Parts: sequence; C-alpha cells; structure tokens
Amino acid sequence: MEVSRKVMILDENILDVMEAEKYLKEGGYDVVTLSSPSGALSKIDFEKPEILLIDIEMNRLNANDLLETLRSSEEYEELVIVLYSDMDAEKLQKLCIENDINGYYCKSMDVTQIASFLDNFYEF
Repeated sequence: MEVSRKVMILDENILDVMEAEKYLKEGGYDVVTLSSPSGALSKIDFEKPEILLIDIEMNRLNANDLLETLRSSEEYEELVIVLYSDMDAEKLQKLCIENDINGYYCKSMDVTQIASFLDNFYEF
C-alpha cells in the first residue's frame, strides 16, 4: 500500500491552522482541515488521514469521548494521533500517556519543523 501522507488538522484557530498547513504542504503532506468538532468522526471516515493533528483544547470538543472512540475502534487502529495545543508540554505528555496518543507538538515549538516531526511516524 502506498503511503498517502495525509494529515487532518482539527483546530478552530485559523491562524494556527494556516501556518501549520503551509509547512506541512511544503513537507509533502496532503492537508485537510476541520475547524469545528461537529462531524469530526464523519470527516475522518471520509478523508481517511494517516495522522490526526488535534487541538485538545478546542471549544465544544469532548476530547475524552473522541479519543476514546478513536482508540477503542479497530477502524482507527492505524490512525496516528498527535495533540497540537498551547497547553504545557508536561500536561500534553501526560495526556498522551493516559490516552494512548502517539505524540504531541506544542504550538510554542518551531512550527517550521512540524512536517519533519510527523515524518517520524512513517517507516521509510
């Protein structure tokens, strides 16, 4: 199976999305976005991204339910989930461990490196 390198960004902050999208596209990623948690599972089902970059602090996002659904379903077992937030790195790391999340990327980190960070989730 050929790797599509598709990433979905679930984040309501359009400026953060635009910036991350720019560097992901430069890094060879096909990027789809969703700025509202409504219909997130349907969009994931339709787009079939390999990586979900999710702002865990989105308004109206029931993060616990979404993460539990994604992690408990065989349908999503290959989906790489990366938390993308302004939250403190230590808190993000703890959330990753508690929820079987693949990784995190703080918005305070150098966004120009986001594509190379996500490359770590692929076997070349």
